[in-house]
Amino acid sequence: MEKPEVEHISNDENSDGSRVVDKFPPEARAEAGVLLQVECTEGTSLRLAEDGHTVLLPQPTDDPNDPLNWSSRKKHLILLVVAWAALTSDFTSAAGSAPVILQAAEWHKSPNSVNHNNSINVLMMAIGGLIWVPMTSIIGRAPTLFWSTFLGLIFSILSSVSTNFEMFMGVRAIQGLFLTSGQTIAIAFIKDIFFFHERARKIGLWALMYITSPYWGPLLANFVIGETHQWQDAFWLGVGVNGISLLLILAFLDETWYNRDLPLSAQPSRGQGFFSRLLRLTGLWQVKHHSEYFESVYDAYKRVLLILSKPVILLVLAAYFMCFAWAIGVYISTAILFGLPQAMGGYGYSFTQLGYLHFAPIVGVFLGEIFGHFFNDHLTRRYVQKHNGVFESEARLMTIYISAVPMIAGLVLMGQALHKHLSVAAIVVGWGMHAFGIMLTSVAVASYLLDAYPSAPAEVCGLTNVFRALSGFSVGYYQQPWGAKVGYDVSFGTQACIVAASMILIAIVHRFGHQLRLKFGQVR
Repeated sequence: MEKPEVEHISNDENSDGSRVVDKFPPEARAEAGVLLQVECTEGTSLRLAEDGHTVLLPQPTDDPNDPLNWSSRKKHLILLVVAWAALTSDFTSAAGSAPVILQAAEWHKSPNSVNHNNSINVLMMAIGGLIWVPMTSIIGRAPTLFWSTFLGLIFSILSSVSTNFEMFMGVRAIQGLFLTSGQTIAIAFIKDIFFFHERARKIGLWALMYITSPYWGPLLANFVIGETHQWQDAFWLGVGVNGISLLLILAFLDETWYNRDLPLSAQPSRGQGFFSRLLRLTGLWQVKHHSEYFESVYDAYKRVLLILSKPVILLVLAAYFMCFAWAIGVYISTAILFGLPQAMGGYGYSFTQLGYLHFAPIVGVFLGEIFGHFFNDHLTRRYVQKHNGVFESEARLMTIYISAVPMIAGLVLMGQALHKHLSVAAIVVGWGMHAFGIMLTSVAVASYLLDAYPSAPAEVCGLTNVFRALSGFSVGYYQQPWGAKVGYDVSFGTQACIVAASMILIAIVHRFGHQLRLKFGQVR
């Protein structure tokens, strides 16, 4: 593919306040890709990174309030805030798997029946994504995260003081509905404040907390209830994590949405100081400037529906659905698979032993981040060098093929270990391998969809979360009964085959994604 010619216009010309800066100027576009690197830098009209060759996309304005122009410190503090908010959702959800045996004894129910609260929680996380994504376009990013976190904290407290199973089930459902916002809209924040060439690494750092959160939750919860033997303490732990999230939001978060279709002279004033930022956190600033700056309810929900009309998105998310379900299935069922006495088919682990077991996937995710942190950048550089500075989103998909190998091998190894009651070392290695692959897949999917559809970051992130949550919702109901009936070697082997089959969908997008994106267009 030939590199588009670059117009030679001085980059030092002063911007007219009435002029709109083209976020993706024509000279930076290349059919279904973008120009990410230029060789000749003299006289180019494109704004470049400090290396003098990397094109800044979107092109920043001269407005100091433009989030792309914020200091590195402010950007990374916001990244920390949204990453922690994403962590709270799965942390509190998965922590509920730790005390199911204690709850079953108190409420005179089977552990599998009590475990259904975790499945309902996951289902409501999927539904919540369809609510919070449009809200980011209607009332802004910051108020959506602030209010959903605040309400999620209230229901986290209620889950800790529930007096019966019925109340607990209802509260856990609503808790999942509110707290899912952190993981659902986080990519929108990352897209708003970081340039195209920076995003894969930032998504990787966000995903490091996001993907490990369902393992940190039961790990710490098992340690706590192993000492106290009170199931409520697992949920008070979640209250603490949610409280930290709210404090981080109050301390550092700001509204990152910046309407680049308006000239500098039409941009609403953003006051400095805590009080002005508090107005943007609570939504009062957004209400004042809503008509000219944010979308209507109709337009916001229409964009969500438009996402569903893009075959590329549906194919990639269907593949992700087929991969991620088994990650949720394992951590939701851990207490049952390993906590039941050996006479009942389990491993007879204590709460403390169950806690230590969760270090396996956490280490796997950390190793996946280390590998992906450098490998994704290597893929980008290699592709850009081979295509005259042009980058296309499909280059991101190569990582998913690689991730399939440890995911498949890990599932097979776990199935054999559970079926034959092998040493726990086999479980540790298998679970770690699977988590390694899940981490690579998650970053690649998020990066690909954001690169392919940069105009709808919240929508693609939200839909990703919907597919991810729906994939795991039902697994908690049948994971343990399925394995007990046909053998864990067969059930986990079948899961491995499904992961392998998902690569067919990825291959279709890899081969035809370019044409499909051109044919069906962007989300407007």
